[in-house]
Amino acid sequence: MSSKIRTQILLLLFIFSITLSVNAAQPPRVALVLGGGAARGFSHIGLIQAFEEHGVPIDMLVGTSMGSIVSSLYAAGYSVDNMKTIIANLDTASLIDVTFPPKGGLINTTRLQRYLDTLLTHKSFDQLGIPFYSVITELVSGTEKAVHEGSVAVAVQASMSIPALFQPVSIDGLYYVDGGMKNAVPVNVAEELGADVIIGVDVKKELETINYDSILNNLQLTMWFMIDGYVELNTQAADVIIVPEVKYDSYMDYQKAEFFIEQGYAAGLKYMDQIKAAVLQHDPSFEFVPYSQPGYSDAELAAVLKKAEQAAADTPRPFAVMPQLDWIGREDQKFKLGFRLQNGGLGWFNFGYRRGFPLKSSSHEFFVGWHKPNIAQGELFVRPDAKTQIGFKAALPLGEQAQLTAAYQINGDYLWQVRLAHAGLISTNRWNLSSAQTLTMPNGQSGMIGELESLLKFYPTPEHYPLMEVTLVRPYLFGGVAVETPLKQWELSADYQVGVGSEFQLFGLYPLDLYLGLEFAADSEAIWRLGLRREGF
Repeated sequence: MSSKIRTQILLLLFIFSITLSVNAAQPPRVALVLGGGAARGFSHIGLIQAFEEHGVPIDMLVGTSMGSIVSSLYAAGYSVDNMKTIIANLDTASLIDVTFPPKGGLINTTRLQRYLDTLLTHKSFDQLGIPFYSVITELVSGTEKAVHEGSVAVAVQASMSIPALFQPVSIDGLYYVDGGMKNAVPVNVAEELGADVIIGVDVKKELETINYDSILNNLQLTMWFMIDGYVELNTQAADVIIVPEVKYDSYMDYQKAEFFIEQGYAAGLKYMDQIKAAVLQHDPSFEFVPYSQPGYSDAELAAVLKKAEQAAADTPRPFAVMPQLDWIGREDQKFKLGFRLQNGGLGWFNFGYRRGFPLKSSSHEFFVGWHKPNIAQGELFVRPDAKTQIGFKAALPLGEQAQLTAAYQINGDYLWQVRLAHAGLISTNRWNLSSAQTLTMPNGQSGMIGELESLLKFYPTPEHYPLMEVTLVRPYLFGGVAVETPLKQWELSADYQVGVGSEFQLFGLYPLDLYLGLEFAADSEAIWRLGLRREGF
């Protein structure tokens, strides 16, 4: 054998040995695929914590719906503790708008998208620390798409846009909705992207009891087995499928975030041996070294959250025509019915019309208002009549629970009025005590009247529970007393009220409070009152 041939053989052996050593040095690429499930998807945060504590790497993230939200935050550098803080401070009602009439969906999520975009510091996919793919569904063709370019926040908004509930999102001229409609656990995406180890997470919902006479139950079961058919098909390449113990919990239970996170962590520990075995199968020498994504400091996170909340508050809301109903219950005036035009091109202004019923004992009322969330609101109204009434009222929030209001009228029941109300003076999981103090200057009188009100609610259940998978409800009994007296002389009079009501979380996101009560005083007949405490809906 010539020296030239020997040299070539040695060179080939050298190159082959280098290739083997390089391949041996490459650890397996681990993909974590986080499925949809709305509030149940908070369990993904606990699962990531288990991965970190046990040294399981996350080299790629694929997500749909809530899984897309959690993936985007982690890929952008937020730590597990950061994400827990974000969830704990999340005020969903300030990030969505219930639109009337509906336009593409019942809820507009523009402010939520602006909030998320600010949290993500306006990152595009190529700026993320971990490769992330957001799975969405094209509305017309039903084609799934794994987005990996452009604005992260826009792709995430599309991935969580449940049809009919949220408006579809336009991307490059096409409209997209929740990726879970076609692919609730997109393991196939990770396989196509070349992941070596694929861990999928399915937070599917099941019914604890089934009533086959219930139309809703039958519709739910039909929808779920259709979605499960896609899940079974798309998860065949998974090395491990993790199923947290949240199958009987409602997708609307956003208040149970801490519970869901705990269940995700427990599921991670339960499946950890299988996860590590899948990694070791690709690299028997792999060392699982615990790690922790550093994320933001407490001060940095507080600043980012404040900026994101302000960005959402500053985002113009979509134009809406909102109905108004105010049940008064007096003999001469049972209720007021009207409408308010708001948002859109009106900016922070709104205007509308109200009229009391019966018509013969009421007058037309026209109003113009201004409302900037968390800042202040005001309203100027006119009631044309034999004596035209003109009035103005303003409200200023004082912290999260208190509000100061002031009103002035010409030819009304009073000349001016100032009121300080506190919605949660004492609050537990069973009781809530609210109070209000009012000073009123009656029209045509020289002395002021002071009033002290208190309202006590008792909740038979400590938590909300789902009703028809449309809203969370929390019924309560209430009783209240209002004591007033002229300030010039001590002449106490009292009104009392008792009744029933319920707090609602519409789709788990939007709070309302509906009540029916009986109000009575010693010198007058009892009056029924029906009310909706959530002003502005």
